[in-house]
Amino acid sequence: MKMNDQDYYFNMKAKHKERTFFFMLNCLLLTRVQNHLESTDSAFEQEVNVYLANLLTAFANPAYIEYLRPYLSEHDIELFTRLKNSNDARLKYTIYKANAGFLLFSIGVFDSAGEQSIPLGPQFKHGHQGQMGKGQTYYHFAFSYSKRVPGIGETMTEVLEQLAKGFEKYVTILTYLRGEYFDIVKRLSEGEVYHLIRSVEASGKRLRLEKKQDEFLDAYMHWKSHHTEKAKRRVVVLAEELQGLDPSFSYKPV
Repeated sequence: MKMNDQDYYFNMKAKHKERTFFFMLNCLLLTRVQNHLESTDSAFEQEVNVYLANLLTAFANPAYIEYLRPYLSEHDIELFTRLKNSNDARLKYTIYKANAGFLLFSIGVFDSAGEQSIPLGPQFKHGHQGQMGKGQTYYHFAFSYSKRVPGIGETMTEVLEQLAKGFEKYVTILTYLRGEYFDIVKRLSEGEVYHLIRSVEASGKRLRLEKKQDEFLDAYMHWKSHHTEKAKRRVVVLAEELQGLDPSFSYKPV
């Protein structure tokens, strides 16, 4: 894989560039030792450390966040509805893994599930335990579907199982890491973090609306060309979904 500037950071003490991944891994391992949460001798526990360091490195890259956006869902019902009629195990694996990783990062690094932290809106009304349970569940589903997808190695499957079983422990590790190494989080006021999260939510809603509009137009053009009942039902379903995202949209079936 070709490296770019996002894969490096400038070490002020050493006065040269270093790999961001190794910085994240070093911070992670030091955090575990300093807080008596040392890794076990299990080979898969070591792989979890690598996964967590890669996750932190990935979120430092804006391009990764843009890549992730189409897979993320704010609400359980939205995610389950999206996947309930799909038989694509790889798609389900990818979406559950993406949402689980996003929750692990946002809870651990930004404390987005903190009941006393910031007002995140009604979707977070279940507070800390609800968000923790959601992350654990998503990792469990990702683990389950990983076993059905060709090419997903045993190591990743075991890592996902460890993350599902120990989600709360890994959130705790990232929370300690946040406090000890990520000073930028401390400098953000509650209002700044709130507006940052609302901005992300608004951007995500806009992207979902644009995608749904494209799907509706494609389905409508397909129905106009073929005039089948199946095509017509598809248009009606997408129209209802589109109206849910944009109440100003209206469509009267012909």
